[in-house]
Amino acid sequence: MEESANSSGSSDLEKEEVWDRMLTRLALTDYPKLETVLPKILPYSISSLSSGSHAIRKKVMEILTHLNKRVKHQKSIRLPVMELWKEYVEVGASLIVRNFCMIYIEMAFDRLTAEEKADMAPMLIANISKFPLQHQDILLRIVMKVQLQVEVLLQNQGFIL
Repeated sequence: MEESANSSGSSDLEKEEVWDRMLTRLALTDYPKLETVLPKILPYSISSLSSGSHAIRKKVMEILTHLNKRVKHQKSIRLPVMELWKEYVEVGASLIVRNFCMIYIEMAFDRLTAEEKADMAPMLIANISKFPLQHQDILLRIVMKVQLQVEVLLQNQGFIL
């Protein structure tokens, strides 16, 4: 029993070191390359928030904090909205994982083109009643923004609504 506890502890320590190295590499990544690593790092980091290890969750939060600082005001950096959505709707995703996915989905959606938003909007509202109320509000707000943008585009093209 003691041996399995030690191996679990060393395994968590090894994972923590991997997360630490990932944070260091991420800090050294310049902005043009950052967008290419986000589809891998962001969903994986968010899904790791459900880890049983407090130390790992703490490292993951450090990575997410770092990413927030780097991408929040850089609207040109696109976020992996589809990967985040897949993580969100995954059966068995914990509430904390879904909450963080929703934060980044909303941030990512603002960076999509109008056409991409229009393509994705129906997916966001399909089965919306199965999501937590606070997420329903966010999803409806996102979809309403899309509707308003489409209406403006149609009016600019001479269509009467």
